[in-house]
Amino acid sequence: MGPADGRTPGRPARVLRRLARWLGWGFLALVGSGALLWLLNLEYMNRYWRLAVAQMRGESQRADWYDPVDTVPGAAFTPLPRAATPAIAPAFLNEARAYARATRSDGFLVWQGGAVQEASYFNGHREADLVASKSMAKMVVGILIGRAVAQGHIRSIDQPVADFVTEWKGTPKATPTIRHFLWNSSGLTRFTYNDFAPWSLAMREYLSPHHERILIHETRLEYPPGREYDYSMITSDVLALVIERATGRRYAEYLGQELLKPIGAAGGTVYVNRPGGLAHAGCCLNLPAESFLRLGILLAQDGVWEGRRLLPEGWVRDTVTPSPANPHWGLHMWIGRPCVKRLRWFPERAQPVGVLHSECYLAPDLFLFDGAGHQAMWIVPSLDLVVLRFGPPPTRRPGLPGEFDNSRLPNTIIRGLKAARNAPATPPPPAGAATGGV
Repeated sequence: MGPADGRTPGRPARVLRRLARWLGWGFLALVGSGALLWLLNLEYMNRYWRLAVAQMRGESQRADWYDPVDTVPGAAFTPLPRAATPAIAPAFLNEARAYARATRSDGFLVWQGGAVQEASYFNGHREADLVASKSMAKMVVGILIGRAVAQGHIRSIDQPVADFVTEWKGTPKATPTIRHFLWNSSGLTRFTYNDFAPWSLAMREYLSPHHERILIHETRLEYPPGREYDYSMITSDVLALVIERATGRRYAEYLGQELLKPIGAAGGTVYVNRPGGLAHAGCCLNLPAESFLRLGILLAQDGVWEGRRLLPEGWVRDTVTPSPANPHWGLHMWIGRPCVKRLRWFPERAQPVGVLHSECYLAPDLFLFDGAGHQAMWIVPSLDLVVLRFGPPPTRRPGLPGEFDNSRLPNTIIRGLKAARNAPATPPPPAGAATGGV
C-alpha cells in the first residue's frame, strides 16, 4: 500500500525527495553565483547601467557617453568650400531645412557640384563637434576594407576571414570570406538586436572589455555563408579585427592616416573595449559632420579624391551591387532600390516595423549610410550630390506618429536641383506595395 493508507513513505522516496531538494538548491546556487559574477564584473556592469540611463534620458546619441576611446587622427578641421551661387531652388532648400529641424536633427548638410549648398546646425551643435555615427560606422569599415585591398594588405575580399582570424582555421568558421562578412551573410551566430539582458550575447559583445574573445570563441557557424542576411554588430566588429591583423596597425590609426587624412577629413574618436584593446566597427565612430560628408563625396567620385585613387577601381560599383540575400544591401552599404514603403535594417524577427519611405527615391543610383536614430547620408553620384542628416530620432521607433521619413530629405533636394535648372520637377512615384523589406 502507498502513503494514501496512512503509512510513512519508504526510505527510497525520502532519499529521492531529499536529492530533489539538494538539486534545486544547487541549481539556484549556480544561477545566483553566475549572476553575482556578472555583477562583480564592475567595468561591464558600469557600462551597462550607463547605457541604460543614457537611453532613458535620450542621451544615447551623444558621442561622449562611453570610455575608453582611441583617438582617430585626421587632417586639421577645414570647412569644405561653400557655394557662391545656390544650385538648389530656395523654396525646396527651405522646406528640407524646416523638415530637418522639425524632426529633432542636430545637423543637416548638402554638398553638390563641388561645394556645400547647405550647412545648418541645431540644438547648440557646432560644425567641429563630434557626431555619434551609430551604424553609419558599418559603412565606414566597408570603405576601409576597400582601402586595405587597394594598398595590398588584403589580397581579395574572397579571402577567408580565417586567413586573419587564424583561431578559426580547422573549424567550421574557416569557411566564410570577407565578402560574406561585407554582405552581412557570414553564417555566424544570428544577432538578437533587441535582447537587452546583461548576460545576452548582444550586450556582452557591445560592452565587454574583452569582446574580441566573444567574437573569436563564442560565435558559432549557424547557417551556410551567403544563404541568409543578418544585420549584425558581430559581423562588422570582426572586420575591425581583420583590418588590424591585415595591416598590423591599430584600427583608429589606420582609419585616420590612410582614409581620413587623404581626403582632408578631421579625425575624432572610436570606442575600444579597453585601453589598447579592439575597436568597435559596427558602431561608435565619432567624427565631425563634414568628415562624414567627405566620405560620401569620395564615394560619389568613385573612390577618387583630387585625382588620387584611394579605393580600387570598380569598388564603388561592387559596393552598391545587391547581395544575394538582400537586394537593399551591398558590401556594407545600403542601396536605394528596389522601392519599398518600409525597409527593415534587421530581419523581421528583430524589427517587425521597417523604416518609413513615403515614396521611392527619385534617383535610381542613390545609396546611403544609415544608422540608428536616423543618422543618414544619401549619396547620388549622377547628381554629384551628398545629403547628411544627424541627431536623435523624432520618435522612439518606426511606426509611431511623427516618425522620420527616410525619403523626404533627399527627394526634396533632388526636386530643388531640378527646379533650379528649370527642369520639370519629377512627381513622386508611389512607394512599393510591400510593407516590409528585408
